[in-house]
Amino acid sequence: MMVILGINAYHANASACLVVDGQLVAAAEEERFRRVKHWAGLPIEAVRYCLQKAEVKVEAIEHIAVNRNPKANLLKKVLFAFGKRPSLGVVWDRLKKASKVRHAQRREAARGGRGRQAQRATRYAWAARQL
Repeated sequence: MMVILGINAYHANASACLVVDGQLVAAAEEERFRRVKHWAGLPIEAVRYCLQKAEVKVEAIEHIAVNRNPKANLLKKVLFAFGKRPSLGVVWDRLKKASKVRHAQRREAARGGRGRQAQRATRYAWAARQL
């Protein structure tokens, strides 16, 4: 059984979905549980709902797919930044976060040679910490 957890996180309308053997089994937006419109962050409650609805344990998750495209709406982001002139602290914080993402991507790429069981154990440990 192939189980994929999809996560749309850290921007408006955070959500999660669960695909089992190529079929969408459950999906939910975090705002449904938090009661905050356009909630942004890690959709923990939506993930819990999807796992519960599909009657799947976190250990059964084979892959976790995270939606991330930093180039989306890039022109709008640049124009907004120039128009609002954010403080140096905000710019520094954004650069630190981008650096963390690049570091995580390099670490995952380096892990590509590891065995399947080790990769799965790492994904499980990450998911278990989040839930």
